[in-house]
Amino acid sequence: MSMIQSTLELIRSKLNDRLMVEDRRGEDAVILSNIVDLNGVPFPDAQDKVVVCLANIQHEEIVSAQSTDPVVERERPGVLPPPLYIDLFVLFYANFSGLRYRDGLGMISQTIAYFQQNPVFTHDNLPSLDPRIDKLRFEFTSLDLSSLHCLMQNMGAKYLPSAYYKVRLIPFREDMG
Repeated sequence: MSMIQSTLELIRSKLNDRLMVEDRRGEDAVILSNIVDLNGVPFPDAQDKVVVCLANIQHEEIVSAQSTDPVVERERPGVLPPPLYIDLFVLFYANFSGLRYRDGLGMISQTIAYFQQNPVFTHDNLPSLDPRIDKLRFEFTSLDLSSLHCLMQNMGAKYLPSAYYKVRLIPFREDMG
């Protein structure tokens, strides 16, 4: 499993565990998925759930500029380039409509509260975190209406309550061998 995939799945699982305390529905409350398929059709398994979507990946220039020295690994001879530090922009989308809309308001409120109480994940509070990652830091990111409209349009979704987070400082170095 790739570093990005495993990281987002761990976060999905932790948030799901928290939301399931309040909403005992017998199935996951949080799903890692797209909201609609490539044809613009809503993904049925994402209905009435908080959908976790990777909205963007950016290079963290400040940290990466400080780590330009190559890395020598003991296990394998040779020199590897330093890790590329990336930030993930993650959308938590309360995909509840109609009579369930107010349930979505509760779910997105609980999502924001969860990351307010748990803004940093380390190996202490997330033991399954990839060993190459020291910590994940969640920062709530505000989007103006124009940017939010563009994001929803690019995802093929209609606006529903959502929270947008920057997940900082993931050292990206996949093992290709």
